[in-house]
Amino acid sequence: MTHPFVFLPGGLLDYASLRPEQLEPAVRQIHDANLVALERIVADQAHFPGWNDLVLAIERLDQRLEDTFHSLVPLAYEGEDWADAVGACHGLLGGWKRSKHEYPGLLQAYQRIDEATLDTEQRVVLSRILRDFRLGGFQLGGAERAQLRATEAAISGLERQFMDNLSGARSAGARLLSDESQLSGLDGPQRQRLRDKAQEEELDGWLIDLGETTVEAILESADDRSLRAWVYRASRSLATDPDHDNAQVMQALLRLRHERAQLLGLSNAAEFGLELKAARTTSEVEAFIKGLIEENRPRLQADLEELQERADQLGMGALEPSDIAYLTRQLRDDAVAGLQLRDRFPLDTALTALRELHERLFDIRMVPRAVAVWHADVQVLEVREQGSVLGYIYLDLHARPGKVSWPYCYPMRQRHVDADGAMTLPTTLLSCSFAHGPDGFTSHLGHSDLCKLHHEFGHALHQILVTHRHRRLNRTLPAMLGPDSCEFVGILFEQWCWSAPALQGVTALMADTAPVPLEALRRWLASRRRLRGVAEAEKLRRAWFDFIAHRDRDARLDLQDLARQASHLVGLPAAFAQERFVESFDYLVTGYEAGYYSYKWAQAHAIDAFTRFEEQGVDQREVARIMRRELMTKIALRGLSASFNAFVGRGLSLAAYRDWHQPA
Repeated sequence: MTHPFVFLPGGLLDYASLRPEQLEPAVRQIHDANLVALERIVADQAHFPGWNDLVLAIERLDQRLEDTFHSLVPLAYEGEDWADAVGACHGLLGGWKRSKHEYPGLLQAYQRIDEATLDTEQRVVLSRILRDFRLGGFQLGGAERAQLRATEAAISGLERQFMDNLSGARSAGARLLSDESQLSGLDGPQRQRLRDKAQEEELDGWLIDLGETTVEAILESADDRSLRAWVYRASRSLATDPDHDNAQVMQALLRLRHERAQLLGLSNAAEFGLELKAARTTSEVEAFIKGLIEENRPRLQADLEELQERADQLGMGALEPSDIAYLTRQLRDDAVAGLQLRDRFPLDTALTALRELHERLFDIRMVPRAVAVWHADVQVLEVREQGSVLGYIYLDLHARPGKVSWPYCYPMRQRHVDADGAMTLPTTLLSCSFAHGPDGFTSHLGHSDLCKLHHEFGHALHQILVTHRHRRLNRTLPAMLGPDSCEFVGILFEQWCWSAPALQGVTALMADTAPVPLEALRRWLASRRRLRGVAEAEKLRRAWFDFIAHRDRDARLDLQDLARQASHLVGLPAAFAQERFVESFDYLVTGYEAGYYSYKWAQAHAIDAFTRFEEQGVDQREVARIMRRELMTKIALRGLSASFNAFVGRGLSLAAYRDWHQPA
């Protein structure tokens, strides 16, 4: 097979050699060759299927198409031509998956494999393959399968419409400021970012774009109370106007997801979501959410009282929701007066400290590689262990027009050993949108940015450090591991940002300052954990709303009433009940439906697991070695709960979670 893709040593794609018009024909060639090979494999393996000749042979077809496509995905943000080309390739990948699963005799061939001949990894892989057939409805009869396909197509269309409405609402609601004094309180990089936003739209001024980063900056830092109030109202009512109304979209989505679940033999859409998660029943999930709500209620009330007291001191009158982030920041800063760590983390320094930390913990090396990439901002790290290459991490850390603003990790290729013993090395992309520093200097990160960087780097290392033979066990995405298991690893790595010794490692590398004493860092980190009751309550109301809306069939009939119930349940003041958060709740259409609670499930487990690293006198390298084996690797074989128990030596305790949220 010939195609225009050029590969460099290590199997890395030579991005400099590609042109948009080459992508779709080349991927189509792979797609068509796969269909021919599929026919031959199924015919040969129909009666006496074997692991190598059926499972690994089909996997080879999946791999050559999936690895090619996922390596092309970063190009989708490099211009409209690239986006169209990658979109066409995505359609071919989806077509291949449907054709493969619907191919006559393939499911039956998998079912005939003698499991007694398989080892543990092989049995898990086979069970995942059969689960894909089951959850895809490929065992259904013709009429039911056709109905399921129509339902799935409608769901996909509504999910796209939801995001289009949200994007349109953000654009329509943006406000241009012409007076920089209205941005009093925002630091230089934050103001410059808003200035750059305006210039991208060929406007003169500062553009308040209602994206999450902008909203967070205004609510936390802007001294202008009226500006904060406007941003709060606008961001909490996105996609509720007639031109971008997501209420009806969400109602239709919930109805169709319920219908899909029933076609697959499940009671409701929440049960469908549990297929990939650690919790086994919907009642277990609801009890977990309500348990966290009760844990948070006293903290919420105490925080609201402290915030109102500060509002009174400033003569602000009644505390408004739009005041909370601003006053929270003031109170946190007051608690550590004299210790200024805000935006004191140069990106280059933070990356160096992060690499040194994990090189020491996991006994690996991360070496920069000069290879062809898709943009000049992109760096490549080659990860080595005992002289052997484990894999590659692409770092694309800076904002630019057309690139998504949120941080994410995207697995591009998984480690895999084929029937002939040939090994494919993993590659993964870590993408952020940090601003470039002025005049060629490095950008500076706030602590929340540092947490995001560590979180996503954890996902990237997870992809590289797992060493199963089969690629299905090495792909670290929610669709493969489950969102709770996947996010657990990211949040576990994030805990090093809350560790004073680890943070001291960052400050020690700063050229312009002496390392900050450990006790001062502990005080500063404790201040950052204070006054989280309101933010926690907002997350818990979303978690409860999401789960109940997908579990209870009639909940969708009045989504605003269900949202008000959620606000009341978590104990938020009456003003919060007027918010329209459902219409902009994008997690409901990006793979986390009936699973937003997974973040809290993962966080509770991650904070508890991290206590192993904080035990007095512990050898952190030995703990990291056990963590890699019992958590990062075996989580794909046995799930989060069993892996957590093996690492910690017991079941989950909320004591560490409680202590984290109420620092001394």
